[in-house]
Amino acid sequence: MAALPHNTPGGPADTGLDLLLARFDAAWTAGDIDTLMSLVTRDCVYFASVGPEPGTTYRGWDEVRRGFAEMLAYDRGRERRGGLASVCGDRAMAEWSFTETGADGRERVIRGCDVFEFAGGRICKKDAFRKVLDVVPRAVNQRSWVTAIPHADPVQAERHFADKLAHETDPADVWQAIESGTTDFVLVDCRPAGNYTKAHLPGAISLPLSEITAERIKDLPDVPVVTYCWGPSCNASTKGAHALAALGRRAKEMIGGLEYWVREGHPTEGKRPIVRGQERPSDWGLAL
Repeated sequence: MAALPHNTPGGPADTGLDLLLARFDAAWTAGDIDTLMSLVTRDCVYFASVGPEPGTTYRGWDEVRRGFAEMLAYDRGRERRGGLASVCGDRAMAEWSFTETGADGRERVIRGCDVFEFAGGRICKKDAFRKVLDVVPRAVNQRSWVTAIPHADPVQAERHFADKLAHETDPADVWQAIESGTTDFVLVDCRPAGNYTKAHLPGAISLPLSEITAERIKDLPDVPVVTYCWGPSCNASTKGAHALAALGRRAKEMIGGLEYWVREGHPTEGKRPIVRGQERPSDWGLAL
């Protein structure tokens, strides 16, 4: 039988209600229905901690007896422990806990408390609450991040994406232009000259970022410019496009750079041209 420590803030310690709670706790731990029923009034109300309301409400002697039996059966196999109890006038609160071992062998603790009301030296109301260690499932109606922020108005979206395409292109579109012979732009490699010498995009011109000046760009064909560098981790192409635009040239950046050009299987030119299957960075024009 579990001991039930107690205190009685706001009321005398000799009312007998603390002893009543101790007897109730011991009887519940032992599963002694008859003793439990001897401690409650004939019109007792029991609000269980489990059920559809949430909880289940049992009213009257017979219903409460059935409710106690059902809850004891529900918790059968769990090791119950009492806890602190506090009596204040004709009300009291008593803590309790269960320890159980799951199918996976892990031990978990279920904690709870009962709120009591008394009449004539017996329990007239028992309202039980429990905390259960479990995983709260994700709400079914929770919106994904795809739609959590509403889509932009189509007119606004069209302007946004048109603006983005006015500043960027990609390896697939560049290769399509080269392969079809419709190249109406000049490719500018913004990496150091040594990297360009080793491998570069077909027909590209070497113009390292540090060499982009008004004098130097006079040699560029008078067509739009597409800059590129090593890859997403390099922003030399961004800086190069910015510098060229500042000097009055129409410029776009090829996103992905040489890295994704090679990943997509497009060929390169240079002293050591890259072919499909070369995956070492040392083969991708990073060094002489």
